[in-house]
Amino acid sequence: MSGASVSSLSKSGSSLPRLLLLATGGTIAGRASDVTSLNHYSAGVIAAEELLQSVPEMRELAAIEAEQIANVDSADLQFDHWRRLVARIREALAVDPDLAGVVITHGTNTLEETAWLLQLLIDDPRPVVLVGAMRPASALSADGPLNLFQAVQVAVSSEARGQGVLVVMDGQIHDARDVTKVATQGVGAFASPGRGPLGWVDDAGVYLSTASGTRQVPFAELALPQQWPQVPIIYGCVEPEPLILTACLKAGVQGLVLTGTGAGQLSVGERRALEAWTGPRPLMLRANRCGSGPVHGGEQDAELGLLPAGLLSPQKARVLLLLAVMAGLDQEQLLQLLPITLVQDEQL
Repeated sequence: MSGASVSSLSKSGSSLPRLLLLATGGTIAGRASDVTSLNHYSAGVIAAEELLQSVPEMRELAAIEAEQIANVDSADLQFDHWRRLVARIREALAVDPDLAGVVITHGTNTLEETAWLLQLLIDDPRPVVLVGAMRPASALSADGPLNLFQAVQVAVSSEARGQGVLVVMDGQIHDARDVTKVATQGVGAFASPGRGPLGWVDDAGVYLSTASGTRQVPFAELALPQQWPQVPIIYGCVEPEPLILTACLKAGVQGLVLTGTGAGQLSVGERRALEAWTGPRPLMLRANRCGSGPVHGGEQDAELGLLPAGLLSPQKARVLLLLAVMAGLDQEQLLQLLPITLVQDEQL
């Protein structure tokens, strides 16, 4: 039911700020047959209209128009969903200067990837806020309703303006680059390792430092195609199989993320496979599997065509590579973009 919309009614009518809510499915729109079931449920079955009606208190904060972009488990999110989501956000912000911001309901499994994608593509000071849930809507003490209410709180706040794409979960406000899902269960499943959340939100208000400087949006003008490039992720481990790397190179993939051990270290076997490869090399980023901490570049890595992913997780490095390949960047042009993987707020 893509494109379907519903507006929340409000006591104050048009005096309230207006928001666009884009629903994509996930646990926040999930339902189980038993209220005590937290693991066995169907994600992405509750429509956007029902999500709005489930939290009538939002009508006191904003006049909300909701649209259904998708209704899937976020593990099943497709590039076409991303393309349609980006197109709708760009359109809404371009044609409606009075729109206060955008809230996106999303499954938690790949929420961080979508947030980072939008951070690199959406160039507008108005808030774009992603929100999800760790418990289905049918569960006792479901976290989705409060998370959604707080996402709306953040989206209409002046503090969120100019902050880029934000993630609101369990009362915390996270930056799109640093946030990651760190647990399979529990409502406090999101964190920003090494940095912490940007701020908090509760019934007293939004606690968020005012944005400073100009945010870099490197792919703001990029038109997303129907067909996306192949960019696999290879995971480092004890005695990895170089044949996986060689197979990717032979297949002609256009981008490749190598997830090294420690600070992104590749094995001797993997390095030998790269050294032996005589064909064209894809754009490559070297990330780490630790969950936090930077990956820095080195002379030997550069000789092999390996660029450092900085603070990006492997999955976020892949998002950056997908866009870089679609934009037609070469290795030197990608190298010029890499400061966004390390620097702080003012250049993000």
